[in-house]
Amino acid sequence: MRTKTLLIAAAALVAGVISSNAQIYSVNDAGTVSIVAPGGGTYLIAIPFNIGVSNGANEIWPLSPTLQPTLPDYSSILIWDPNSLSYTTYISDSTSPSLWDDGGFSPLSGAPTLPVGEGFFLVPNGDTTLKFVGQVAVDNGTSNKVLLAGGGTYLVGSAVPYGGAVTNGNNTTGGVNLSINGGLPDYSSLLTWDPNSLSYTTYISDSTSSSLWDDGGFSALPAPPSISVGQGVFIVPNGDFTWDVGL
Repeated sequence: MRTKTLLIAAAALVAGVISSNAQIYSVNDAGTVSIVAPGGGTYLIAIPFNIGVSNGANEIWPLSPTLQPTLPDYSSILIWDPNSLSYTTYISDSTSPSLWDDGGFSPLSGAPTLPVGEGFFLVPNGDTTLKFVGQVAVDNGTSNKVLLAGGGTYLVGSAVPYGGAVTNGNNTTGGVNLSINGGLPDYSSLLTWDPNSLSYTTYISDSTSSSLWDDGGFSALPAPPSISVGQGVFIVPNGDFTWDVGL
């Protein structure tokens, strides 16, 4: 049995509470998701829809009709680079041409992009409700495929707005399908973030477990882990894995 230990830190930041409410309108492949994010918290999220032209952070959080920021100024996002195993920090700033600064508070000419299927950390500088309105990125009856190479560490989110057990779904019925049934190699790791304890919970895929998942100590779980709509997670595949998420 192979095992892998992973230590990932976003920063020493204050905890908070996160909740989400989703309404998905499959008739026209559009929907809305609201996530309550109190200020001072550190949240691992993923944008559940295509928004605007490029999913730029300036399109996701534009200025209001009265030219007020829809994300509190000086909120931070941390984007993970799986190649360097490090984060790049960006800071919201309504006085910047792109509404965003780099980590040193220098205005950016172009905002960072937050594609569907990629997770990131958000540290809001004040209480906020994140309301995402856009188009589902996967057409009905199709699926999104992305290769996660073995040995990598990937910060991801579901390509469709899905909440529930990670073992649910296939490329025709939707869902995330994270198990051996979806091609995930045994002893791959899934890490979910707890904003209250500022810590990760590790799960290990295991085809011999009745739930297809173990806890971080390789004890079989009676039920698979679950995710919520708009939640980001880390996946560490124990071998090349093509993640196929359908609608």
